[in-house]
Amino acid sequence: MLKYILKRLVLLLFTLFLVITATFFLMQIMPGTPFNNPKLTPGMIAQLNKAYGLDLPLWHQYLNYMINAIHGDFGTSFQYQNQSVGMLIGQRLPISAQLGAQALVIGVIAGLFMGAVSARNKNNKIDGTLGVVSTLGISVPSFILAIVLLYLFGFKWPLFPVSGWGDSFSESVLPTVALAVSPAAIVTRFVRSEMIEALGSDYVQLARAKGLSEKEIVNKHAYRNSMIPVLTLIGPMAAGLLTGSTLIENIFSIPGIGQQFVSSIPTKDFPVIMGTTIVYAMMLMVMILITDILTAIVDPRVRLQ
Repeated sequence: MLKYILKRLVLLLFTLFLVITATFFLMQIMPGTPFNNPKLTPGMIAQLNKAYGLDLPLWHQYLNYMINAIHGDFGTSFQYQNQSVGMLIGQRLPISAQLGAQALVIGVIAGLFMGAVSARNKNNKIDGTLGVVSTLGISVPSFILAIVLLYLFGFKWPLFPVSGWGDSFSESVLPTVALAVSPAAIVTRFVRSEMIEALGSDYVQLARAKGLSEKEIVNKHAYRNSMIPVLTLIGPMAAGLLTGSTLIENIFSIPGIGQQFVSSIPTKDFPVIMGTTIVYAMMLMVMILITDILTAIVDPRVRLQ
């Protein structure tokens, strides 16, 4: 098991290195300059380039960035003067993480429940209705759903605030629901498929022959075995939700890391774009690593492979 974890850690670090390298050089081919202000003279722009090390050769800038990143220094923002990228991300990441955690918990619980109900009512009206609901949940983008929720529950029936964050829990309801619908739909379809397969398996038929009730069969056998494939979904899903949704945060004016990422692109705030991308990548890879370890613990065949 230790050998398996070490191999996964080495792969994680190599992938992170590729992500940082690719993002750094892609930033360089973006048109424009971070100091695109008509009030700045050529002399002032030259001073700023020197102050931020942008006058150095590209390989030198890359080397400096990698060395600083290894020490946890992601530089200083161009847009927010004298503020480090680490501090900016540290202020906003908890907000995105809270929003994502709420959406993940609600989405997974709802998906597990609806998937089990759908499987136990295979091919009847309940199954058909849940199938339509889950298909819509996967097909409709979260930002479209967010706009619909805003119109219905923010303006037509003003039950929840339409923007803001931190003053009351009600402010987080609409963005949480908008984010949770897609994961719930995905988990529903996955659990339904796995449970139908499990309920038709030989070991379930044997359990029925032994006289176990349908409730015991579902809870002790079919449901538990259906959880293993679902674990592989939750890792990447959690990374995406915990780092927030750029569009959802902008629609509801939530000061999270996604909103900061979007605002840094037009201003070519390289350090913030790089820092945010690294955080996104690390979150995704760590969650995948945790998922793989949990899967290997539950299913020893994964370690052997």
